[in-house]
Amino acid sequence: MRLDLSGVSVRLDGRPIVHEADLVVDDGEFVALVGPNGCGKSTLMRTIYRALRPSAGLITVDGDDVHRLSWRESARRTAVVAQETPAELDFTVGEVVLMGRTPYERAAADDEERCARALDRVGLGGGEERGYATLSGGEKQRALIARALVQETRLLLLDEPTSHLDIRHQLEILHLVRELGVATLAVLHDLNQAAAFCDRLYVMSAGRVLAGGPPEQVLTPELISQVYGVRAVRRTQLVFEWLAP
Repeated sequence: MRLDLSGVSVRLDGRPIVHEADLVVDDGEFVALVGPNGCGKSTLMRTIYRALRPSAGLITVDGDDVHRLSWRESARRTAVVAQETPAELDFTVGEVVLMGRTPYERAAADDEERCARALDRVGLGGGEERGYATLSGGEKQRALIARALVQETRLLLLDEPTSHLDIRHQLEILHLVRELGVATLAVLHDLNQAAAFCDRLYVMSAGRVLAGGPPEQVLTPELISQVYGVRAVRRTQLVFEWLAP
């Protein structure tokens, strides 16, 4: 599995938002897209999962233009946890997670078992009968990640997957994503977490991808100052590490 963006530009209401973005995610890689608020990260992500169309450039998954695939074929290749999700769904958690099996047309005998395993992995085991609307913000996010897991694709797109989560659950989710072994692109805000969990980073600023590569090469004090307008200093700091039960 390979995601490849070449010269992708996006305009919204006639206004340029993303400019000639190049980006690659190879099979098994965990790649982060980072940058300040309003720099175009989520717009670019929405274009990858076809909520928007590029004004120029090409987005391919395994060599196929994503905007030429049927919705069902696209959903078999790519699972998405979007930033904008319905706050109130009149479904149980189990029903929401089971929606991840929709691209496969016919229900399989073990679909409910797949859903139960996915919920276990995100820390919501046994919660299939809970109402989705009754969950906390963090629990809703984990339920949506479970829905993506049961979709069983080889490409996972996550737009701010750790929003609304406390530090323990942030680390649990990132550790889980890391261990999945599928090509993953995630919009992240915490640079320390991105550096700790991701194989490579792409840094955006003002709609452009300025740099890409391993975290230790990309996150230099000079680039951070240029992009975020803050001074970065390397020093000893408190480090949080998730302890598996």
